[in-house]
Amino acid sequence: MKIREIKAKSVLSKSQVYDYALNPYVGCEHGCVYCYAKFMKRFTGHSERWGEFVDVKINAPELLAHEVKKKQVGRVWISGVCDPYQPLEKRYMLTKRCLDILVENGWPFTLQTKSSLVLRDIGTVKRSKHAEVGFTITTADEKMRRIFEPGAPPLKKRIEALAKLPCNNI
Repeated sequence: MKIREIKAKSVLSKSQVYDYALNPYVGCEHGCVYCYAKFMKRFTGHSERWGEFVDVKINAPELLAHEVKKKQVGRVWISGVCDPYQPLEKRYMLTKRCLDILVENGWPFTLQTKSSLVLRDIGTVKRSKHAEVGFTITTADEKMRRIFEPGAPPLKKRIEALAKLPCNNI
């Protein structure tokens, strides 16, 4: 896995799905075979295959803190082209720090993930009046999951995390 720390110029971008998209990372350790975000590779300069690199936008929280003051409030999709809770999030905590900023400023958001690491931030999510959390579960067969989502968390962990969310009023 090639990890590159980069400084982004902006972090909130217009989205065709929600008002904005926030991607603290470009690339994803999950390496899902079916990933639609592979098109992002043409903007990165990477020669590695999709799933073999991640660019870490180390200044994402600082940029977000500035951008939420200037832009019109709208729903933020976290993340449109990467999993915000891929394994690197444990180390960099960019998603966590960005969530804090969104909640403090009253911005609604939708988290989309394959990882139970989202439970680490349940307290922050609960503080938001307009938060949504979605899990991607593409199959019920763990053997198939390992083929199509080789670096993603096991299905059992996702289902267990999903079961905990309603108990927390999400």
